[in-house]
Amino acid sequence: MPGAEDMETVRQEIMRLLHLQMEALDSPLGLTDARLRECYERQVRVQELREKLQALASSNLEAGSARGQAAETPSSAALARPASLDAAANV
Repeated sequence: MPGAEDMETVRQEIMRLLHLQMEALDSPLGLTDARLRECYERQVRVQELREKLQALASSNLEAGSARGQAAETPSSAALARPASLDAAANV
């Protein structure tokens, strides 16, 4: 499923960026203005990726729900057939 692969790619990128954030915050060099700016930029990117992940999850959920509803809907022929003519009902 392409959506699941996309979601995994986004998750991996978020984890990579968060790892870089932790490295910057734990750095013995301290936070220079340049490093702090990079942290802010990464944080913005993480937020964008979180929104993308949420959109992918929502679209996958909607697609799965639509497929599930289609599978659960009985055919019109089954609805029109009386139970007495239904082979499963006569067993």
